[in-house]
Amino acid sequence: GAVTYKVGSLFAGVEGFGQGLEAAGFEVAWQVEIDKDAVSVLERHYPTTHRVRDVRDAGAHNLARVDAITFGSPCQGFSIAGRQEGLEDVRSGLFGEAIRIIRELRPTFAVWENVPGAFSTNAGRDFGAVLAALAESGALDIAWRVLDAQWFGVPQRRRRIFHRRTPLRRYHR
Repeated sequence: GAVTYKVGSLFAGVEGFGQGLEAAGFEVAWQVEIDKDAVSVLERHYPTTHRVRDVRDAGAHNLARVDAITFGSPCQGFSIAGRQEGLEDVRSGLFGEAIRIIRELRPTFAVWENVPGAFSTNAGRDFGAVLAALAESGALDIAWRVLDAQWFGVPQRRRRIFHRRTPLRRYHR
C-alpha cells in the first residue's frame, strides 16, 4: 500500500494545517491545543486523534514521532495590534516549547506560521532568535515567506510568515 506520512499539530487551533496536509496525503497523528472552543471543534472533526491540552505538558513522553510538525505559536507578542513584546510575551514565548518538542521528536519537516510583526519585534532580534532556534534544533535548510490568504481564494487580507525547517534526520521509507 501507499505510505502515509504523519503530521503532529502544536497550537492546532481548528486544524488548518492538518486539513491542507490531509489533502496532500498526510494523516494527523496528534494535536496540542488548549483553547476549549478550538478543542470542541477538534473533537468533532478528529474524534479519534490523540490530543494533549497544554504544550508545556507535551513531548516525547506522550507524543508519537511524526514526519512533520506544524505550529502557529501564539502571535500576541508579535502582532502590531498588541504590545509587541515579542518572545518575551508569555504567550509568544511558547515558541520555545515547540522548539523543545521538535528537538525531542526530530521530525523530517517543521513548519511555523506567524504574523509579519515577528520580523520587527525587539528590532528584529526576535526573528533572529527564531532562526537560531530552528537551526539549533537540527535544521539543514530554513526558508521563510510571507503569504496572504487573499492569494488563495479567502476573501480577506491575512498576511502570515511561513517557515520551513528540514532537520538532520531524514526518513528512509
